Amino acid sequence: MSNSDGFHEELVGFLRDNHDMRKTARNSLKQSLWAGGGAFAGSMLLGPVGGLVGGVAGSAAGYFMSDPYDGAVLAVLKLEEERRKVLMTEVRAVLMGAGATAQQLQSSDGFREAIFQFAEQDAVRNGVWRACVNSIKE
Repeated sequence: MSNSDGFHEELVGFLRDNHDMRKTARNSLKQSLWAGGGAFAGSMLLGPVGGLVGGVAGSAAGYFMSDPYDGAVLAVLKLEEERRKVLMTEVRAVLMGAGATAQQLQSSDGFREAIFQFAEQDAVRNGVWRACVNSIKE
């Protein structure tokens, strides 16, 4: 089995076993639907001002109707050591695919520089975001 296959199996296993991201996605969607529904209903009844009021009211309702959950950034921060290593390997691969060098990614300063340098590219932003989301999904 190649190294890539091992990372893929690790990632798939994590995606299958992680409860936190499913909870985050479910509650984020629930909260968003409340906010959007409130804005839509308010704007249908009272126009733009109604949309504003409905959106605020829907957001408040969504907040109170959702279970407590962590956002994606907090979930990434809470990753176990092994999952963090897999995520960093994925992010490094995205950056190297964009033109970063292995030497550049050896230090924290070089890594930060590469992220800022290459994040202007849609493919890099999407790849890094996808790696982060995949690392915390279930």
